[in-house]
Amino acid sequence: MKYNIPVIGKLLVCAAVMFSFTACNDDAIDDTALIEFGISANTFTVSANAGHVDLQLLSNRNCRLDFIEDTPWAEISVRDVNGDAKFYIDYDDNPSFPRIAKVIVSAQGTALADTIVLRQRGMMTPEVKIASGSLVLDGSRPGYGQEGMETNLDFDTDVIPEVVYTGGEGSGWIESVTRDADGNLSLKYAANQSDNPRSATLNLTFDNGWGEMQATTLFLTQKNRNDELGRNVSFEDIIGMARMSADVTIDDYYIITGYVVSNRESRNAGDNIQSTPTSIDYTICDRTVYLESEDGRYGFNVLTATADDNVFDRYDRVQLLLKGAVLHGENDPDRYELSGITTSMIVGRTAGTAADIPVKEKYISELTDDDMYTYVTLKDCEFPVRQGSLTPIHDGYTLADNAHRMTKYPRLMRDIQGSSIYLYTNTTCPYRRDGRRLPYGSGKISGVVVFEYFKAYVYGDGYDTDTHGRIGTYQLRHQSYDDIQFDAEQSFSNLLTEYRYIKDKAKETDGLTYWYPTYGKNGRFTHTSTRYAGCYGCTTWNYLGWTGTTKGIAPFRNHVGDDGSGLGIILEDGTDYNANKKIFNTDGKGQGTNTNGNAWCNMYWWEEAANEGEEDAPNSWLVEFSTAGISTDRLSMQISVQGGRALELVGPIFWKAEWSTERNLADASKWQKIGEYQVPDFPIWNNYHEWQLPAFKQIDFPLPLEMLGHEHVYVRLTPVSKAASTSYGWNAGEITNPYSGAGSAMDYFAIRYNK
Repeated sequence: MKYNIPVIGKLLVCAAVMFSFTACNDDAIDDTALIEFGISANTFTVSANAGHVDLQLLSNRNCRLDFIEDTPWAEISVRDVNGDAKFYIDYDDNPSFPRIAKVIVSAQGTALADTIVLRQRGMMTPEVKIASGSLVLDGSRPGYGQEGMETNLDFDTDVIPEVVYTGGEGSGWIESVTRDADGNLSLKYAANQSDNPRSATLNLTFDNGWGEMQATTLFLTQKNRNDELGRNVSFEDIIGMARMSADVTIDDYYIITGYVVSNRESRNAGDNIQSTPTSIDYTICDRTVYLESEDGRYGFNVLTATADDNVFDRYDRVQLLLKGAVLHGENDPDRYELSGITTSMIVGRTAGTAADIPVKEKYISELTDDDMYTYVTLKDCEFPVRQGSLTPIHDGYTLADNAHRMTKYPRLMRDIQGSSIYLYTNTTCPYRRDGRRLPYGSGKISGVVVFEYFKAYVYGDGYDTDTHGRIGTYQLRHQSYDDIQFDAEQSFSNLLTEYRYIKDKAKETDGLTYWYPTYGKNGRFTHTSTRYAGCYGCTTWNYLGWTGTTKGIAPFRNHVGDDGSGLGIILEDGTDYNANKKIFNTDGKGQGTNTNGNAWCNMYWWEEAANEGEEDAPNSWLVEFSTAGISTDRLSMQISVQGGRALELVGPIFWKAEWSTERNLADASKWQKIGEYQVPDFPIWNNYHEWQLPAFKQIDFPLPLEMLGHEHVYVRLTPVSKAASTSYGWNAGEITNPYSGAGSAMDYFAIRYNK
């Protein structure tokens, strides 16, 4: 017999006379009996095919091995052993349901014992399937309700019916639950003497073969004494009842019908609320359902009362009785939420497929408020920042380190028409950082249209909270990774120049250090400070692989070290940049570091005037390139930026992007404005604020076509003012120059044009 024995440690137990236990210590060695007792493994799950499991017992006592119950399909190789021993358990083929065997191992003459559990899968799986998830019963008279059912169990002996009365008057009105001669589920019910409908939940509970109970659920609704259930109304009817920024409780028996377009398994439906700087309500994503009207025109953000009430599967066609639900409306954009939904409100539920959902394909610019909470496919889109995962964030600030300071990340997307939108991904989403590289190229991407604030990207004016976090009129939430359908061979854009990591720097005669593109050879890039000639490389969080420390919350737990998935950077020759250097994610928090650094950072952003009467002047990131010979109808720029650590007045908040065909840094009249933006501070662990961001911020700028056709074009990114934040206040003072070890950083820059 060949044994495959895992490495185990010995369990040493100190026992005194008459099994009275004391602590093991040097003083007790002489008068304490040392008992050795341990098993290499305790629990096994095996296939339905015959086989065996190998084990090892470490003991200095005689031991006995016995099945706890009669187990004719398995055999222990040895029953009595003296001291250390190897043994195995043989098991037969299992043509039936899953089954379980338990072996007790006892050290004779002691109270020590352990149990080995062997769980074998079966060639059959216990099932109870009901044709529909809900059943509506008449109320005017008693009767029987039937629902199609399939089961491979003996219904009378193996299935336990349990009725839970969830709404309306009375209980006990389901008098019996049986299986009729045709195999259907049959329910005998009493008449409803009330003027109101009532509801119940029927759970059909059965053992999965391993002593674990499973249940198939049927939601029951009984009409009132006049056989009235409620009035079917449209989404538009319910929307017409809303009052903006106010709650309206629905008191009538209205029924709406729609399709579930959210995916509970993605954990990316719903905006998990940051209730305090260090706590997040993760139940939001477990309670959120996006419900779309049957014609696809309108949608509701449905919030169930509890996570257990969210029993909906993606593509379900459901009917909800809304009496007691709370309707809430908001404008700019117009959007509507239904909260307080429970399983007792489900009066119809039928499983569907993706083919049932109305097809809505649009460009970003074509989105309207009517699309809120509906499933939309955006055409001809791309991820322009070609590195990192769906959430390129410092996971030491997320549940991956049992820290709860960041709920989601907005990743930049743009389309062929030059519009941009952000794609939200919750930190709870299991596939947000699983080693897959986001696809290059362009194509379709689908998801649910939402409007949610993200204060770390835009913090308004510091006083008007309505402007905090507004990063566009609409955003998109994917519901599975397969929602992303980009094709590198079908890209609508070309790169004019791109910088993704620090490469090929050189000191020039003007005293500045220049870096050169990581894609192509068009131009160069520098920082304009002459007092500090160059930048220092800093860390990014573009590592693609799983993250999670020993404190993390599953599945983001115990993923320390580099799995070789890299940073998502594929070079022009097709190789993966730094994928196998094994220097990423060393602490399980997703950092991507190399010897040069993957981002540019500088501490000198404002120069004091050299002479009295002259004005102080800001420094800039300066990129130069050529647009000669380029013809296009769309030109754009993408950057990814981050401020310094929010200690005291470190990094400038307010910035502007400008362009020129002349390299005249002193003459402002030579520069034309592209746009303005904010750069968020990197947070301090013990003093986290909502305006801070443990990640880089991705931004898109449409560029004027006047930039085309020039041998030399210059883009500079410059602070607008010295305004900066402290660890206690946003925009609370002015930057000090310099602040050692912190500044403002950029980890991506690109110029693109449509083919």
